Amino acid sequence: MRFSIRLGEIKNEQFQKALDYFSLGKLLNAKAIPFGNFGQNVFLTTDKGEYVFRGKPHYSWQFKNEKLMTDLLHKKTKTPVAYPYLINENKIIFGWGYAISPKLKGKQIIDEKTRKELTQKDWKELAKAYGQNLAEMHSLIYEYPGKYTDNYEGIKPFSPSYSSWIIDSINHLLEKSLSHNNKTTKEDANWVQKIIRDGKEALNIPFVPSFVMQDYQQSNTLADKINGKWYVVGVFDFMESYFGDYEADLPRMRAQLIDQNKKLADIFLKTYLLIKKPRAGFEKRYPIYVILDRLLVWEWLQRNNNQLINKNSLKEWCEKYTQLDYS
Repeated sequence: MRFSIRLGEIKNEQFQKALDYFSLGKLLNAKAIPFGNFGQNVFLTTDKGEYVFRGKPHYSWQFKNEKLMTDLLHKKTKTPVAYPYLINENKIIFGWGYAISPKLKGKQIIDEKTRKELTQKDWKELAKAYGQNLAEMHSLIYEYPGKYTDNYEGIKPFSPSYSSWIIDSINHLLEKSLSHNNKTTKEDANWVQKIIRDGKEALNIPFVPSFVMQDYQQSNTLADKINGKWYVVGVFDFMESYFGDYEADLPRMRAQLIDQNKKLADIFLKTYLLIKKPRAGFEKRYPIYVILDRLLVWEWLQRNNNQLINKNSLKEWCEKYTQLDYS
């Protein structure tokens, strides 16, 4: 059966071999997952339980980083993650490595059927739950800022500094965006550089390095009502996760909620900041982190000629997200 463009044809016999490697039971059913941008995942049901199969990694380090972050979040926080995260890098079965983890319970809030059933009260509770869960994830700290990479034992420190890595990442994405088409303008580039200049001093203020998911949004979470109240009951997809300034994780979910309803974005941010008090310079740093987050999305869309964003320039699309009015 063909499960996605990325995974291609996979036979039940292959899934069974993958399950056998971890003694996960006899395959009863394999089902394509209708969510996600890249088609890496398949639901597997066996006589021992329900699992998520994840195949054909984007990078050689993807599954190893996801396993590391899942293990740490499970052991050192109360974050609801799919543990254990099992990986097999052997390419004999599929031609590429794979990962298998338990299927988490909960509702996919990005499911249109689910969204139609949600009331405004539900959404306010969800916005609060998203803020609480993110703060819990950020209780995972590390000795220094860095990220997992191949050919390095453990977390590789950012060099020469975390702030330089952030700025270099922004400039790299900006240059790539400029090369794709005329949607990214000179005015955009000047605007980005001004935001960097205005916030650079604040970016260098010391912080305690913590877990940064970098892709914290509704599509990578599950939620459900427990005793009549909404909670985040699952978080997944830690491919891009690293250790750095936790403030860098706020823009993606906040931008998503701004697009729905500004009041929800305010609830999310205020809930989070009640738990994780803002550090000195937050108002100056935040726009830089927004630019990084939005450029990650913008560059990908321009590279793939995706017309999802109906705006004439980066600044026109992005500027509203940099504003920190959450009274």
